[in-house]
Amino acid sequence: MILRNKLHQSCVHKRRLTADFYGDPVFDEGTDTICRREDTQRLVLDQRGREVMSSARFFLAGSVEPGDTLDGRIVLSVTALTGMFGRVEGFEASCL
Repeated sequence: MILRNKLHQSCVHKRRLTADFYGDPVFDEGTDTICRREDTQRLVLDQRGREVMSSARFFLAGSVEPGDTLDGRIVLSVTALTGMFGRVEGFEASCL
């Protein structure tokens, strides 16, 4: 797997579990995961189809979902990265 050779950083991934009484997200404890982080601005589509400016993108071996956080940054969109033979090798997450 080519992507795993380039993941030399780590981040804290917190999965969004639910929302509280006021509609604020509730997250799990968080886990350390290997990644590659790039601080770059890009225009991406969020979960509702709106154009949003992201401030970072993370390359990860494991899956994440929009609404989760990576190092405290909210995940806006996730793209699966496929290898030469059509297998999913990792994920690219654009974050606020």
